[in-house]
Amino acid sequence: MTGRLPIVAMLLLAGCTRVDESPPVAPEPPEVITSAGGIEMVRIPAGRFQMGSEDGAADQSPVHEVQLDEFLMDRYETVQRDYVRLMGTNGSLFQGDDNRPAEMVSWNYAAMYCNERSRDEGLEPCYNDDTSCNFEANGYRLPSEAEWEYACRAGSDGRYGFGDDPGLLEKHAWLKDNSAKTTHPVGTKKPNAWGLYDMHGNVAEWCNDIYTENAYASHAAANPRGPAEGEKYVLRGGSWASSADACQSAYRAADTPGFADACFPRQTLGFRCVRRVSLDDDTAAAETKASTGFLFGDIYLQHKTGAGHPERPGRLTAIVERLKKKGLLEKMASIEPVPAERRWLTAVHSARHVDRVKSNSEQGVGFVDAPASKQSYQVAVEAVGGILATIDAVMAGKIRNAFCAVRPPGHHACKEKAMGFCLFNNVAIAARYIQQQHKLKKVLIVDWDVHHGNGTQELFYDDPTVFYFGVHRYPFYPGTGSAEEKGAGPGLGFTLNVPLPAGAGDEEFLKAIDEVLKPAALKFHPDFVLVSAGFDAHRDDPLGGMKVSADGYAEMTRTVEAIARECCQGRLVSVLEGGYGLEGLADSVEAHVGVLMATER
Repeated sequence: MTGRLPIVAMLLLAGCTRVDESPPVAPEPPEVITSAGGIEMVRIPAGRFQMGSEDGAADQSPVHEVQLDEFLMDRYETVQRDYVRLMGTNGSLFQGDDNRPAEMVSWNYAAMYCNERSRDEGLEPCYNDDTSCNFEANGYRLPSEAEWEYACRAGSDGRYGFGDDPGLLEKHAWLKDNSAKTTHPVGTKKPNAWGLYDMHGNVAEWCNDIYTENAYASHAAANPRGPAEGEKYVLRGGSWASSADACQSAYRAADTPGFADACFPRQTLGFRCVRRVSLDDDTAAAETKASTGFLFGDIYLQHKTGAGHPERPGRLTAIVERLKKKGLLEKMASIEPVPAERRWLTAVHSARHVDRVKSNSEQGVGFVDAPASKQSYQVAVEAVGGILATIDAVMAGKIRNAFCAVRPPGHHACKEKAMGFCLFNNVAIAARYIQQQHKLKKVLIVDWDVHHGNGTQELFYDDPTVFYFGVHRYPFYPGTGSAEEKGAGPGLGFTLNVPLPAGAGDEEFLKAIDEVLKPAALKFHPDFVLVSAGFDAHRDDPLGGMKVSADGYAEMTRTVEAIARECCQGRLVSVLEGGYGLEGLADSVEAHVGVLMATER
């Protein structure tokens, strides 16, 4: 370990105008992508900012304008799960949750991890044997000090990424005042305006730059890399043991690359990675970005329900044939089914229920009102897995929204039982996946199936982070869904039902969506929207007894899609529930998908 890094010039991209106000540089939050290794990154835009602080320590001066090229930065600090996968060991003190940041990590090991991550994804490693950094390589590295501060500020010019008030810090950070002397799982506090989590606190983060007190006096105006020589490396962001002052955007700390005393390594040191944006990234994004995704696979036809049963494979073939005939299918991004991991099934269902579905399916036994064949368990597992893969595609920015043509449906499935043609609750599992895998806090579920989604409501009845809205026929199967059902405990007010009488049509459904759902949803301000899209309120459905038209479904979709655009960058995934008249189902899905694609029917 030499402690030396060369200064490498980089090509300059077109800059943005100077940012003088607190909102983000970009009018919309930057794009979030998922790396080949499954780690979420934020595409940080090129631009200029004022680096340093006029009232901070001497090593934060002089304040100077810096221009940076765009780059990709990890959305979260490197967590123990990812560190162990590539490095094989976990030296962190605070274990017990794979989503805690890796800590007690020296600069040397952080650089080694960057190289291993690069090799794992087929990229060129940035760090050479002497630990010098090749900034032209397309692999991962530690951020420069300027990149880190620019990303932390996210277009603001205050002491913190959210302004000047340290009283707000506890909403964004784990620090000395609220950490209870330990790290916490990443993403549990509020992100900054660019969607980056834990930029203040939790663990202090290594930068690529060598530390000197007067580094800013000789900074380059564009893409500064810090001094070429020195004994220490820069740390940024503060940690769980830091005061509010040490968590400021411009605050600089330093430490030796390796731990001077192996008996006393620091439990406060972690890191996150960055990578330059290449032409390959832009080409791949252009090739894969379609506005709307479509999930379907032949596996979903293997759920056999018996002759004459309304929930039959022909439902999906009718949808696919219609979308193909109308030229819509070829314009959507195809998403393939994949099996869901058991842990996501048990995120909402008991292990006993999952085992029972598997056993009954293998025996061809089925349930009281949810028939099952020998393939049904695997079909249901791949229905869930396909929906989760669809969510991943939305979060990666590959698609804006999606429709999932899956069987069996899900919204009646409860924690402990199958019900109403449903084995696993697809949308409920998706909501928990969004929260736990992608760290988004608030999920809106809009259920317009003619039957009330009793399973979904039950699973989130006391949960204020999932807002369940249902508009449906009442009284009707399954007997729930009155207006008096509003949630319980901390979830009171986060369940909202609009029961409608038999024979209700477009006018009544649209009034419920526009006048009841919309204001409540905008107040809730979800981070993701899920739709339990049942089309059995269509006027030609043999079971529903309602009078909604395909145009009515288009209008309902238009309102819900507008909610998603206003609240969460259009993130919306629609999942098929009911709809048993094949022609009416095909008409309705065509109208629904047409709005999602922003095309005319």
